[in-house]
Amino acid sequence: MTSVIIGTPDPNLASDLSGILDEQGDYEVEAITETTDALLERSRRLNPMVVLVDENLGPQPTSVIVGELSRRSPGTSVLVISAIRTHEKTIQVMSAGARGVIGYPFAYEDVATHLDTAIGWAISMRSVLEGVEVTAGRRGKVVAVVGAKGGVGTTTVATHMALDHLMENPDARVCVVDADVEKGDVSALLEVRQAVSIANVARVSDDMTAQTVRDALVHHETGLYMMLAPVDVREAEYVTPDALRAIIELLRRDFDLVVVDGGGHVSPTQAAVVEAAGTTLVVTTADVLAVRAMRKRMQAWEALGVTDEASCMILVNQVDKGSLFPSSAVAKLTTASVLGTTIPLSPRVLEQAINDRDPRSVTESGWWRLIRAIRSDLALSDAGSRTTPADPSVKPEGGRRRRKERKATAVGTEPTPAVAEAAESNAENDTPPGEMVASSSTGSVATSRRERGAVALENAAMTPLALVLAVFGWQLAVTGLTFIYTGHASGAATREWAITSDVHDARAEARDAVPEPFRSGLDVSAHAESVTVNMSIPASFDVPGLPQQLSVTEGVVMEP
Repeated sequence: MTSVIIGTPDPNLASDLSGILDEQGDYEVEAITETTDALLERSRRLNPMVVLVDENLGPQPTSVIVGELSRRSPGTSVLVISAIRTHEKTIQVMSAGARGVIGYPFAYEDVATHLDTAIGWAISMRSVLEGVEVTAGRRGKVVAVVGAKGGVGTTTVATHMALDHLMENPDARVCVVDADVEKGDVSALLEVRQAVSIANVARVSDDMTAQTVRDALVHHETGLYMMLAPVDVREAEYVTPDALRAIIELLRRDFDLVVVDGGGHVSPTQAAVVEAAGTTLVVTTADVLAVRAMRKRMQAWEALGVTDEASCMILVNQVDKGSLFPSSAVAKLTTASVLGTTIPLSPRVLEQAINDRDPRSVTESGWWRLIRAIRSDLALSDAGSRTTPADPSVKPEGGRRRRKERKATAVGTEPTPAVAEAAESNAENDTPPGEMVASSSTGSVATSRRERGAVALENAAMTPLALVLAVFGWQLAVTGLTFIYTGHASGAATREWAITSDVHDARAEARDAVPEPFRSGLDVSAHAESVTVNMSIPASFDVPGLPQQLSVTEGVVMEP
């Protein structure tokens, strides 16, 4: 159990917060104090993992008590509770030594994420104080994905590579950074609504901390973390190369893999991305304009001292076998390493994902084999998860709003010929993330193999229902025919009885009036002024609610 001390003069606030902590089940409130002096004394004696300080706690000011707690107990995380949570307030309390600000009235998820972050920090700090090596110092891999020009598929490749890596390594921490600050499309591909962007972090680059960067991240329902481009293009001027390098360096410490979308045009920010990345992947198409732009881009990087052409890796996208410019010609026009994996021109493969704004809508197994082969060519398969506690300080974005209803994917979907051919020739591993079921309840990546199995089960379940419906339909049909022939038989029997008054002759006329299958269950009875015909329904089933026999009685006018 994690020990917690609450300092507040408000009993209602203390009760609400204690209820949230009890609901989570992993926290033990060891004390609730109503003054700053009592809070300091209890914290010194109990040495809790987390101290929650109400900004209205007195008599000492909040900043003073936070600083005193941080000085006396460096292994204790302090969180401030405030009814007004602004950027300035957060900076003020964090400057005093707090780990964050929790808004009041409380939101369950807000409290949970801040507590988890504070506990992770306290554990790391206590490990340092005890002389134990902290694993958080490891450095993750950074991959810069840039385009030879606009429209070559840079953002699609970057986001799908990140998602594929997360699906193969569910415990890994993967972040996508949209550094195309003027016209970034990551939020469009993943349908993300953002409150902050990379520009907000860059504006405070002089006082940037790891927590500042974490607060600007969006945790998507797919499991990816994202730092998005600003919505207002005017804010792009805040994203300087120095700020961008600092942001990437801090993200490298928190994540196993950072995929940076550098955009499709030469800019200082793009150069900073390439300089900070360990691997640079240039996406191009096999045409003269794109290859020319690609060469000019790498020459510009060399002139700026960012990187040399031979250090870059090139992915040829949208390969058309009917094109006059073959994809194999790209390798002859550059000293960079051209990946053996190429992506064929098959726009229908991604059409559903683009319309749904969800990469998981791609059910083509061949497409995911291509993406996995690209990651293998970039040596990203070993960027697995680390043992550091996951940072829960970012709220999941997708699970808190209504998602669009998506049409079920086609049963037994097979890869299109172009994608299947490229996947078979380029990838050894044929276990795409589409064949892995995600643990999240928001949805999983469907596969044709699983769909075929599901359809088989559905067919087995539908067979009895179909049989019942068939029996019911047959019973209705024979009942209707019996009703019609019973009317014919009663008319013939009534006429004969009126003339002869002989029941045997009436029964014979009734039998002659109907087809052979209806005669065996036919019977006629006559009285002075009426004739009754009973007819059994042939070839019938005992269906509840439907009759097994029909009877018709007609009045008789006797002949003089």
